[in-house]
Amino acid sequence: MNTGEGPMPRPAMHSASPSQLPMAGSYRLTVRHCFLASAFLLLVLAVVIPNSLPIPTAIMMALTCMLALPGIRLGQGLRNLLTLYLYSVIVTVIYLIVGGLHDAPLMGLAQIAAVYILSPLAWLLIANGLCRYLDVSRLVDWFTLLSLLCALSVAVFFYLYLRHGAAAVAFFFEGANVNLNEGFSGATMHVYGSMIFLCGGFFSSPELIKHRPFRFALLAMLLICAITSGRSALILSVPTGFVLGWILSSRTAGHARTSVMTRTVRYGLPLLIAVVAVLFLLQTYTKISLPVVINAVTTKVASGGGSARSQMAVSLYQGILENGGLGSGHGIGVRFISDSIHPWRYELVWLATLFRVGLLGTIIYVLPFFLYVAWVVKLALSCRLTPQHKFMFSGFVCAFLGTNTNPYIEAFALQWMYVFPLVAMFMDYPMILKRMPK
Repeated sequence: MNTGEGPMPRPAMHSASPSQLPMAGSYRLTVRHCFLASAFLLLVLAVVIPNSLPIPTAIMMALTCMLALPGIRLGQGLRNLLTLYLYSVIVTVIYLIVGGLHDAPLMGLAQIAAVYILSPLAWLLIANGLCRYLDVSRLVDWFTLLSLLCALSVAVFFYLYLRHGAAAVAFFFEGANVNLNEGFSGATMHVYGSMIFLCGGFFSSPELIKHRPFRFALLAMLLICAITSGRSALILSVPTGFVLGWILSSRTAGHARTSVMTRTVRYGLPLLIAVVAVLFLLQTYTKISLPVVINAVTTKVASGGGSARSQMAVSLYQGILENGGLGSGHGIGVRFISDSIHPWRYELVWLATLFRVGLLGTIIYVLPFFLYVAWVVKLALSCRLTPQHKFMFSGFVCAFLGTNTNPYIEAFALQWMYVFPLVAMFMDYPMILKRMPK
C-alpha cells in the first residue's frame, strides 16, 4: 500500500542476460539441425524405400514429429488446415464406431485409426517444419536428390533380381517379381508409388533441376524407371506432368509473357532429349519395346484397371446402393475381397471411401484437396503460381489420380505425397494474397 511518501518501487524485471541469449539461439539451432537431419532420413525411408522398413519408418516419423513441435507457429494457413483435419477426424471416429457396431475386425479399426488420424497429423507437422526451415524451393532440391536415389534403387533391384533371383531383393519387396517377356517390362517395387509424384513434378517443372546436364540425365532415368515399371499410373504420370507443366507455364510467375514457341522449347526439349536417349538405350541394350509397353498400358486403362478392379468396382457400387450413400463404416468389406489378410482394403480408394463413409463423409475428406486445387487455379489465373508450387501441384495431381487404382494414400509411408503440397500452399497462400494487387 502506498503511504504517500512517494511512488512504490517496481519489482525488478528479470531479463535474459547476454550470456543466456546465445545459449537460447544455440539451442534453437541445434533443434533445427536435428529436425532437418531426422526429416531427411525419414524421407529416404518414405520416398526411396517406402514400406520396406515399416517399423523404422514409423519410429523416424514419430521422432521427426517431436523435433518439429518446438518450431510450430500457428499461422492462419496452418490453423485452417488443422480445422479441416479436425473435420476429417470427426468423420473417421464416427464411422469407426459404425464399423465396430457392424463387427469390423479390431485389427482393421486400429490400422484405420493410425492411418486416418495419427499418420496425417504427423506428416502435417513435419511438412510444416520443413516449409518453415527450408522453404519450398529447398524442399524441391531435396526431392531432386531423392529422385536420383529412387532411380538408383530401381537399377539395383533389376540387377540383383536378374543376377541372383527374388531372394536377393526381398528387402525391397517380399515376393518380388520381374516380367521381361515379348518386349514388355514390369516389376514389383514400392518405390514406384513415390515416383508417380516425382515424375509428375519434374516433367512439369524440369527447370527446377538447376544443372542442365543433370536435368537431362535425371529426366532420362525417371523415364526409364517409368517405362520398365509396367505400372500404368507411373507411366501415365510422365505425359500428365508434362501437359500440366506446359499448360501452367504461361501462368507461372516470371514466365507469364513468354511465347508459345519459347514454352514449347523450354518444356518440350528436355522431354524430347530424354525420350530419344531412353529409346536409344532400350533399343541398344535391352529387348524392351516402347510400342508394346504403351499398348499394354492403354489396354489396361481401357479395361478399367483389369478384370479384378472391374469386379471390385461393381461390388463397391452395389455396397453403396445398399447403404443408400450413408456409409457402411470403416473396416467393413464388400462381397469382392481384394486382400484375404486385410479384407477391408481396396485399391479403388475413393470408391471404397464412398462406400465406407458415405457421400457427406467423402466430401469432408476431399474438401482440403478441393480447396488446394481451387487456390492453385486462382494463383495460375493471376500469374502468381510459383514454379515450386507448379511442381508440387503436378506431382499431387498424378499421385491423386493414382489412388483410383492403388491405395497409396492409405499407406502411412506414402502420405507425404498428399500432405506436403497442401501444407506448402496453405502456408504460402495468405502471403501471396497480400502481395497481389487489389
